[in-house]
Amino acid sequence: MAMPRSTPPTAPRRAIRPRVYLEPDASVGPGKIDLLRRIDATRSISAAARSMGMSYKRAWQLVDALNRDIGAPVVATATGGRGGGGASLTERGRALVDRYAALEDRLNAAAAPELASLQALVRRTR
Repeated sequence: MAMPRSTPPTAPRRAIRPRVYLEPDASVGPGKIDLLRRIDATRSISAAARSMGMSYKRAWQLVDALNRDIGAPVVATATGGRGGGGASLTERGRALVDRYAALEDRLNAAAAPELASLQALVRRTR
């Protein structure tokens, strides 16, 4: 099976990492997307949280908010025990990460000339 685009634990370095307001009180941005990518890579909410220097409680709150805001689970969990628990992205979770990555790519490509100008300005002032 081919690895999905959402597999890398971190996004490629981007100058623009947007926060998208899906509704007035529902947003998705770099932090939530990075958390989903790390959950996908580690198959664990707690391991993903640790890798980001975040508490498990905070990670679970973000996942729960995403599940509510999107209207369907983006992360599926399995209870621990003899075989161990775990977490994985649902089809909707993978689609969310992939669409966010496509938006990031498009924004960064469209803004390339302006970003180059800003970077040149920063280099000149140092």
